[in-house]
Amino acid sequence: MARLEQLINEAIRRGIDVIDLLSKALDLDPEERAVAHLELAEKFLNEGVGLVDKDPAQASEKLYKAAEEAVKALAITLGLD
Repeated sequence: MARLEQLINEAIRRGIDVIDLLSKALDLDPEERAVAHLELAEKFLNEGVGLVDKDPAQASEKLYKAAEEAVKALAITLGLD
């Protein structure tokens, strides 16, 4: 499982939208895609908050990704491209 998590994290680091990639491949409906983005946003938010005092630069990256994923979830929910 650790290797899978490393692959996903590397894809995210490179700017690959893993949720969109997988959801399109699996033909998920928009609601499922939005929930997946929201769950990823929560993951990044929790990681970012945990890093604020230890590594502010890394925390800001995680918090930025949280905001980005939240916006994607909202865009999907509203039917925007």
